[in-house]
Amino acid sequence: MTCMTTKQKFEVEDPTVIMLSNGRYAYRVKCPWEGKAGKELYAFKFCSAEAYRKYQERTGETEQREEEEEEEQEERPETP
Repeated sequence: MTCMTTKQKFEVEDPTVIMLSNGRYAYRVKCPWEGKAGKELYAFKFCSAEAYRKYQERTGETEQREEEEEEEQEERPETP
């Protein structure tokens, strides 16, 4: 990956995959060095929706979301 600020490259295994506010998917990793005044730097790289889905399966996020949705439906009273 390449740091957005310093343009230095570094290797990463199993990066975090996030959905950006524009609906696209990207790998996001904290850089191994700090910026000025101790600021945290991050590297981003666009990826596919398939990579995002695989990341969710690997981390178990989809199962947690499904369980939360089921609990919310059970708590809501039925409307006639």
